[in-house]
Amino acid sequence: MRNRAFGVMLAAASAAALSAPPYAAGQEAGQLLPAAETQWDAPRTADGQPDIQGNWGQRSDITTYSIQAGLQDRAEHVTIGGQAPQLGRPIIDPPDGVIPYQPWAAKQAAFHYAQHRKPSRPELLDPVSRCFLEGVPRIIYQQNMRILQFPTYIVMVHEYSHHYRVIYLDGRPHIGDSLKLWMGDSRGRWEGNTLVVDVTNHNDRTWFDIVGSFHSDAMRVTERWTFVNKDRIDYVATIDDPKVFTKPWKLYVRLGRNKPEEQWESAICEGNKTAHVAFGIPFDRSENGK
Repeated sequence: MRNRAFGVMLAAASAAALSAPPYAAGQEAGQLLPAAETQWDAPRTADGQPDIQGNWGQRSDITTYSIQAGLQDRAEHVTIGGQAPQLGRPIIDPPDGVIPYQPWAAKQAAFHYAQHRKPSRPELLDPVSRCFLEGVPRIIYQQNMRILQFPTYIVMVHEYSHHYRVIYLDGRPHIGDSLKLWMGDSRGRWEGNTLVVDVTNHNDRTWFDIVGSFHSDAMRVTERWTFVNKDRIDYVATIDDPKVFTKPWKLYVRLGRNKPEEQWESAICEGNKTAHVAFGIPFDRSENGK
């Protein structure tokens, strides 16, 4: 019965009750901005790297419903999940918080938005709802993560759906252009207290959010993980994709150290009450509903 319950949850989530128009730029106040990069005397690992190990989670109140969110998108997310996130916009450049799509791509994104409530075919449902990987940068503003450091690489283990990735620091080249990965291919270096990561080799099947903000397999993401103090990392991602966007654009996520520092298992499907909250369906606590 678990598969049936999961199917009900997906169908309900994709058939949201509101029919709000697409985002209205600039509607949300209180947008967070990254701190100026400083020369804070960070603790060091044995090999001299700034020590950013530990358990971290985003502190920007970002939802993956729509990264271009305005008040209508926020209201729709409340209808779907009974939650009221998205107090600010993650996109900091351009200042209006709108992804700079090329004209053809803007039409495609609008089509995705119109379809996301009740998609006409499976591939128009959020890839994460179909249990595919989040991709970069979406995984950063999904849930908590644990960072592990080694002399020649850094490992990020995410709570959400057991995602992970390895960032190599040893100067090795990227893998061949013909290989396309769900989480991309990461190569990093340190600039003071900032870890700079070049992420290439993305496939074109991940989205930035639930409503279908998309990219092509030519996307390149440049991440800057700035260690501001012992309990804060400022994450800025520059997204460049000449096939889809008119220019590069940036999003920002503020990360804080989790206290206590522990990592929980992410139970995405079993016990998920999203559909029940949104549509008032009684939650089945019988053996078949577990």
